[in-house]
Amino acid sequence: MKRLVLASLLAVATSVAAQNRSAELDKAYQEARDAYNALQQAIARRDQGIESLPGERTGSAAGGSRPNENYFARQAILEQEVEATRKRYEGAMKRWNDLK
Repeated sequence: MKRLVLASLLAVATSVAAQNRSAELDKAYQEARDAYNALQQAIARRDQGIESLPGERTGSAAGGSRPNENYFARQAILEQEVEATRKRYEGAMKRWNDLK
């Protein structure tokens, strides 16, 4: 009788553990998908932001213009956003792969 109860408890515990693992894997997969989408959006914003905005160019003596510090500051911010989302994506992928 004790063996039957022990076997039943073990079966229930195994089933619960498998459900928890499956739920964690699903959550990690969704986090990886969300991080990938965020990375793609950050890359698109960076690529779209390559053109200078009003106030981001300084005239030169020769009659032309060149990007000023405002332009380079905005480019640096866009690049930092890409790197931050890339790290988030890499971390999410690592968690997902560790659970597989």
